[in-house]
Amino acid sequence: MSDAVLVAVLSGVVIGLLGGAAALFRRRAREILDRRKVYQWLRSNTRDESGESHVSTPTLAKGTRLPEDRVRRACMSDERIYRSSDEPERWSIWREEPPSIYEKRGPLHL
Repeated sequence: MSDAVLVAVLSGVVIGLLGGAAALFRRRAREILDRRKVYQWLRSNTRDESGESHVSTPTLAKGTRLPEDRVRRACMSDERIYRSSDEPERWSIWREEPPSIYEKRGPLHL
């Protein structure tokens, strides 16, 4: 093989590897930014109280202006965000189960 062909093949391989690395970097950066955006939105728009601790995926998508599949992926990959075991499309940063209404005030005694 001539030197020109070898240089062309090697430069093609290098360009392909750099393009693949750039695409991987971009995807990982987007995942990190999505997780951060979803977590910050949950932190500022939910409270650890009954009825206000868990939010649905469509509500998160509207609040963060991300598509639902990216919101779902961000929630599933962030260990700080909990998925409700009762309703799998509801998310919280406070706890897995929504708090009981009796938790704060205690049971009523007659």
